Amino acid sequence: MNNSDLYILTFIVTGLWDVVLRIMTENWESLPKIVKTILPFIEYLKPYFKQHTLLAAALIAAFVGATTQLIIINIIPFPTTIREIKNGKNMVLFLTLSFIVSALYGFIMKFSKLFPVLEKTYYKRLEENHSVWRSMYHDGISGLIVQITIIVLLMIKKYLVK
Repeated sequence: MNNSDLYILTFIVTGLWDVVLRIMTENWESLPKIVKTILPFIEYLKPYFKQHTLLAAALIAAFVGATTQLIIINIIPFPTTIREIKNGKNMVLFLTLSFIVSALYGFIMKFSKLFPVLEKTYYKRLEENHSVWRSMYHDGISGLIVQITIIVLLMIKKYLVK
């Protein structure tokens, strides 16, 4: 897979995950108690999604995901073969780096003032209840979710779709 295809795929996957988060946020009261207990930060997104259309929020997330991917793959190549994925050391390094870059990118987003609605709503609430480290942790986990989703999609394409 060439880099531009990876950026496009990252853009799409990140945008779609943002839509999933929005759906979960809009249906917060209907979510199972276990989801509310494990993922309470989803509720913090309510004011953010109220200020953005579905498309606007998804495009912001998609842009952030694609530009983060650009940084990551310029440090370490994206694992695209089964051999690379089975290489535990390589995968741990790739996913660790993805987590760190995503967490730091979130930190930059917060302090750059380029995303004022996200800062005034989600980050503010998350940090009031936890800390700046918690917001960085969530951004890092979001990056991992996107990377793992892309790896799974590539493996499905490679081994199940002929």
